Amino acid sequence: MVQIPIPDANDSLTEVELDGATYFLRLSWNSEAEFWALSIENAYNELIVAGIAVVPGSPLLAAYRHLTVPAGELVALAPDRRDVISRGALPSGEVALIYVDAQEVADGQV
Repeated sequence: MVQIPIPDANDSLTEVELDGATYFLRLSWNSEAEFWALSIENAYNELIVAGIAVVPGSPLLAAYRHLTVPAGELVALAPDRRDVISRGALPSGEVALIYVDAQEVADGQV
């Protein structure tokens, strides 16, 4: 498992290596609906998927396996089992965005 660092910004683009491939994760704060949205781009900045609502404790990539998303799984972990993620919770680490690699997923760790 790897924790993805989240900058303290309403919109950020972070380059990460997940299961040996480079991706760009864009996190955007929707101030009207008050939720974080995730978009994923490949190493060439080509959009793979956009608008995934970041919900605590839910596998974020499960519904997108038909696309070229990372082989593992992204999960927002909230130790206090909250239902929503505030604007400051991701950047502060209060809620952690975790990537579980493909082998750990295959081993049933998600």
